[in-house]
Amino acid sequence: MPDDIEANEPAATDFAATGLAAPTAMQPQPDQLSAALPHPGPLPQPSQARSIAPVWHTVILILGILAFSIWGSKSGTAGAINPLAPVQSAGKAAADGTNSVRLIRYSLTGTLELLVVVWVAFGLRLRKIPFRSLFGAWPKGLNDITKEAAIAAAFWICSMLVLVSIALSWGAVQNRIYKHRPAPSASEGTQKSPQQQQAELVRQLTELAPANSIEIASWALLCLLVGFSEELIFRGYLQSQGIALLRNLPVGVAITSVIFGAAHGYQGLRGIVLISVYGALFSGITLLRKNLFPGMLAHSWHDFATGMMLAFIRSTHLLDHLPSSH
Repeated sequence: MPDDIEANEPAATDFAATGLAAPTAMQPQPDQLSAALPHPGPLPQPSQARSIAPVWHTVILILGILAFSIWGSKSGTAGAINPLAPVQSAGKAAADGTNSVRLIRYSLTGTLELLVVVWVAFGLRLRKIPFRSLFGAWPKGLNDITKEAAIAAAFWICSMLVLVSIALSWGAVQNRIYKHRPAPSASEGTQKSPQQQQAELVRQLTELAPANSIEIASWALLCLLVGFSEELIFRGYLQSQGIALLRNLPVGVAITSVIFGAAHGYQGLRGIVLISVYGALFSGITLLRKNLFPGMLAHSWHDFATGMMLAFIRSTHLLDHLPSSH
């Protein structure tokens, strides 16, 4: 074979590096292929991320979350065993102080969270997306875990300062509106003040708080499960799916945060707004750290600390000093 022809032949190693087979004399050349085949159109841009599950799968998940939240907010005061809504009475306690209804509620909540995680895994499987990919760059080794845990602690403290500031501002505006409202007519009856409404919510939420060592252990296990599952569902799945479908990171984060807040409908409008802001903060730490570990840790700790605070309020009878709801 002439030297000049040999020099123009592509080396086999060059094509091996690209994953393509070297063309032979019997194979059509690129210019012949382009003439014979229709033009495929422009290649997708890097910003056009592929969704991680079918759209119908995501719609069903969102509708299920919102429907259950609405049902929880409506049926919570009726005494139903609903894991997403507090009840007026958590039932009679056993001799050791353990409340069977409270433990059932913990079990129902954990089961529900796991079922939603299974649904998320099913959606990813339909697109052949690894379930492990939702977790991001998971920390490896003690040093990484310690670093992410410290970041989670700092994040939780800062986020609490933000939420307390918003809550105080909300309360001040709500009180001002209440004081300047028109006097209610006799048919409307007495309207509860913002303090009375918050006191009633606290009274209901304290029924969920653990009362002894068995319930505290069960509550701690539930908080770990909820922190894991909800971050996986909202920040791992819904946030990634929203950003991919909308092709807009801020909008995807905002919608995911609102859905997260709406999932806690039993806490009223004020609670929904605060939890939506909290969800946006969780989205920020997830995007910043590129993994779910800090968010899961902070989420679990927050739920556990809230339960312990409610248990303290109940055990010290601080509710007796709150405004009456009547």
